[in-house]
Amino acid sequence: MSRRGSAKGAESGRSLADPSFPLRPALPAHELGEGRLEPGIPDGRPQKVLRIDVTGAPPNLLGRLLVGSYITGQDQVLVTALHGLTPAQRAEIRRSADRILGMTVVGDTPNSVELQNFVDPGKFELPRLLHRVVQMLRAELEVCHTVLTGGDVRELSVLEEIEEEVDRFYILMVRQLLLSSDNPRVARDIDVESHHYQIGDRLVAKVLEVIGDLIHGIGADLQKHLPTLRRSSPPVVRELALRVERLDRLLTRSMDAFGHLSIVEANAMLNTLTELLPKDAEYGQEIARRVPNRRAGVATQRVSCSLDMALEMLVIVNEVTINRGVEPSTELPLGTSDAKHGRSLRSPSNRTETEIAILGRKRK
Repeated sequence: MSRRGSAKGAESGRSLADPSFPLRPALPAHELGEGRLEPGIPDGRPQKVLRIDVTGAPPNLLGRLLVGSYITGQDQVLVTALHGLTPAQRAEIRRSADRILGMTVVGDTPNSVELQNFVDPGKFELPRLLHRVVQMLRAELEVCHTVLTGGDVRELSVLEEIEEEVDRFYILMVRQLLLSSDNPRVARDIDVESHHYQIGDRLVAKVLEVIGDLIHGIGADLQKHLPTLRRSSPPVVRELALRVERLDRLLTRSMDAFGHLSIVEANAMLNTLTELLPKDAEYGQEIARRVPNRRAGVATQRVSCSLDMALEMLVIVNEVTINRGVEPSTELPLGTSDAKHGRSLRSPSNRTETEIAILGRKRK
């Protein structure tokens, strides 16, 4: 995840008027007795409220707590301080709200700030979100490749905006997965009905977010040092372009194998990655010696290291795919059938059986 908050503020396009996250006109309420009411949300459960007293809180903790509150499904967050919120704390709150899909400041007083999360946790199917993140990562890689093959270095500036969007999607996916582990309806709605799958999907979501960070770092180094590299080491530039193109191809194949649960393709990807990683490590160790300019050489080495780390992340994706192929199904206990999704759910049993058949062509 990018370590910097968005600088666009209210211009980020995620205001209350955003059609993707419409404001509900009213929230249902639950009777608590003695004339007291507790607000709820449309799916009928009581609203989850978090109160945070940030008196004396160290820097950055508030922003991280707000991200955590969103991921863990808090609907309302009230931030207070004993002697009033400082300007720095208010800025931290605004940065967090800007970078999180559906988090909105709904109340602001000298002593407190109230935030509300307006995202239905079951609104977006997880496979679609993962696909969209992969599309964004590939768009970042395409920009890097275009610049390495002669494009305008200024095109790399678009990576900042794409990376922020990858972060937003990552936080949304983790929120959905954590809530789905406690709510069968959410699990069905986002198409992740196995507790085992929820764990693997969260790991893959994190892998994609880390790859986004790595590509963002590659873009930052290229933006600063590519002109020098073009003048002094054209062969190195061409090699980096080939490695970026290769990462795009391997990322696509790995996520296709994950999405289609193809253990054969995941195995092929692991074989390929196992062969590539040692060679790439050797290449990264000697690449700086081929760049006369010392600073450009160090930056090129960082780019090479980031590409290696991205391949290491793909190893994790393919291992999750293979593990998923051998684990038993663990659908959530929603009853004997689920007509909406057209699937039958098995009754609980003390015995599980998993069967795999790998069918290849017969040799002549």
